[in-house]
Amino acid sequence: MPETNVFEDLIGQSPSRRSFARKLGLAGAAVAGLGATRGMAQSASPTDTDILNFALNLEYLEAEFYTVATAGVNIASVGLTVSGSGASGATTGGAKVPITDSAVQAIAAELAFDEQTHVALLQGAIASIGGTAIAKPAINLGALGLGFSNMNDFLTLARVFEDIGVTAYGGAAPLISNKTILGYAARILATEAFHSGSIRDQIARLGITVTPVDGADHVPPPFGTQYFNTDSNAISEVRTPGQVLYLAYAKTNATSGGFFPNGVNGNINTSAASSATTDGASITLSPNPILVSPATDGLATISWNAPSASVIQIRVGSPTGALFTTNVNSGSMQTGTWITNGTTFYLQDVSGGKSLTSQNTLATVTAHLQGF
Repeated sequence: MPETNVFEDLIGQSPSRRSFARKLGLAGAAVAGLGATRGMAQSASPTDTDILNFALNLEYLEAEFYTVATAGVNIASVGLTVSGSGASGATTGGAKVPITDSAVQAIAAELAFDEQTHVALLQGAIASIGGTAIAKPAINLGALGLGFSNMNDFLTLARVFEDIGVTAYGGAAPLISNKTILGYAARILATEAFHSGSIRDQIARLGITVTPVDGADHVPPPFGTQYFNTDSNAISEVRTPGQVLYLAYAKTNATSGGFFPNGVNGNINTSAASSATTDGASITLSPNPILVSPATDGLATISWNAPSASVIQIRVGSPTGALFTTNVNSGSMQTGTWITNGTTFYLQDVSGGKSLTSQNTLATVTAHLQGF
């Protein structure tokens, strides 16, 4: 079965519940059929299965939010599989939202379909590399006390979910080793970015005031000034899994709370400090972009500040990647001429013997090279 036919069929139609369930089954089978790469060794921690299951927790949350908001039912009612490894739980809170604006109605319907389909795609992707997909954990859609009373509330919470989704996939992408899986993750990330841009545009058009949730959040007008959630290099902000869970749980160093009252399923399940400027942790490259001549690599100065840590490490490529330095919590060092385009540096808190996991990643920075 050619994968393009399945994806075009899924994207191009607005199915009934029965045909939707059937198409989701086809999508999962198509992704599972990509299992030729399932024997690829996983040398880094977390594994690709860990990363995909972490993403699946978030897709369960988004799919439930949009399905309840648009149809007043849960995702199991439209044919999605919600069983798997780990503790399963009910979804509570939320209700169908009275949306009167025709553009927002159409966007909300597409969002519901896309996020439902992402659940099935991730489940199939996990199976394709020999993993076991997690069950849907308990979800509390009413954790923030908003999202369902009116259209403005709906767009406010949708904006948070979509912007977090973009940064979560962006932060996790460098950790994925299977190129086929990385390709699908990139396509899901692109879709989440489409969602984010559309929601942010509606917020600006309707004059809805929203406020930042952390230091990686640049809100659109009328409260903010950026239509897109990008950094000073005009690229998407990223969050580590631990920083994403900080927003989901609403607390640091936790394994449950907020939207996930019993925690998420899978091996990535602990929140870290909030991202970048809110807790003061940062890591930067100077210059960035790095100007290089053709066929050469780059050199830059790395600066970091981690007030909450006593000892840090800077790792290259992942939380467990090559060690650049073990150092005090504030300082700067020059690299050698070995930086390539896309090299990502991870500022790790190793105080008191903390492990090299994404939960202990304080901040990241990605290098960009420009030729002359």
